[in-house]
Amino acid sequence: MSIFKKCTFYRDAQSLVIGTGLGHCDLLGQAICEGDIKFCENPQKLLKELSEQKRKEPEKNIKEPSQEKKFSRYKVLVVDDREALREMVVIFLSRQGHQCITAGNGIEALSKIHKNKVDAVVTDIVMSGMDGITLTKELLTIYPRLPIMVMTGYSKEHPAESAITAGARDFIGKPFSPEEFILRFNKMMSDHEILLKIETKQEEMLVHVQRESSEKVNELQREIQSLKNRLQSGST
Repeated sequence: MSIFKKCTFYRDAQSLVIGTGLGHCDLLGQAICEGDIKFCENPQKLLKELSEQKRKEPEKNIKEPSQEKKFSRYKVLVVDDREALREMVVIFLSRQGHQCITAGNGIEALSKIHKNKVDAVVTDIVMSGMDGITLTKELLTIYPRLPIMVMTGYSKEHPAESAITAGARDFIGKPFSPEEFILRFNKMMSDHEILLKIETKQEEMLVHVQRESSEKVNELQREIQSLKNRLQSGST
């Protein structure tokens, strides 16, 4: 007894039942195979199309790059003299795919950052030895573009505003939730990347000014303004 293997390209004619032989083949037109692949008039073409379909099947579950928001992965220095809070921040960041190194105080943080290239720093404000404000100033003296987030609690000696005055990109009040922390961190890093792009465009513009390429200069000016608009609107 032969096994009937229905062809995926065969369609029965309207108002007619399966097996009449009056169907339609999407590859060859009118078909007399009754949908059984062993009676296909062009088996080589059928095999080629089936192979192509199988090759494309895994791609159905893959989203286009534009459909997924891509997040960069960063190396972050986490500084706090309390191990519990330090490890909590590491967990928040690690879950997002970031790599973390830690320091228990400002002096250790300076030592670590000299040995490790980092993309950002998250530091507590009140620490023994060297507080977060002093650490922020020291770091920015060495790495002026380094994005720093300061974690603050209520302190008359170190108000939250002092972190921004010192040059930190952002501060977050304790206690905070994982969602709030990641939201603030992502915003800080997004703004940082936009600022870097602006600097790159400005450097390109200077080169073209020297070459007297007015058309390219105008194009770069428009791109810079667009980036600044994104920064001001908080767009990511």
